[in-house]
Amino acid sequence: MAWSLKDLENLKSKGLGVDGVKSPAATDIKPKKVKLPKPEPKGLIFMKNYLRMLKVVFETEHRFHEVRMFRFDIAIPDMMLAIEYEGLMSEKSGHTTINGYVSDCEKYNLAQLDGWTVLRYTAKNYEDFPKDFEIIKENDKNRLFN
Repeated sequence: MAWSLKDLENLKSKGLGVDGVKSPAATDIKPKKVKLPKPEPKGLIFMKNYLRMLKVVFETEHRFHEVRMFRFDIAIPDMMLAIEYEGLMSEKSGHTTINGYVSDCEKYNLAQLDGWTVLRYTAKNYEDFPKDFEIIKENDKNRLFN
């Protein structure tokens, strides 16, 4: 059957689609909420790019503890070095709640007890990372040769 423009308008006026099934009204259609990923903080990008420039092998979201689900933002397992970027500057941050702060303390204590060195940065001090990393590398060399 061929549909004429008049046929289609007639169906549309009755709220029906071409197949004769009732079409939902435009107000019945609810748009799906899409959760966009958070943009990566500028400081974290800066530190990763610095390590890439030096050709340092690193991991992101490295899980370091067998029992707890703690992860490091950046880890260099060969050096037992963890780099944490604290999201203190955002509107909502788990790091600034009492429970979040306590959890971070547990995480950093466990990491250090397991032999990790943990460097922590924020949006205010991430540019110190290259200087700090050079000190860590120098200390690592001294440990290797002593």
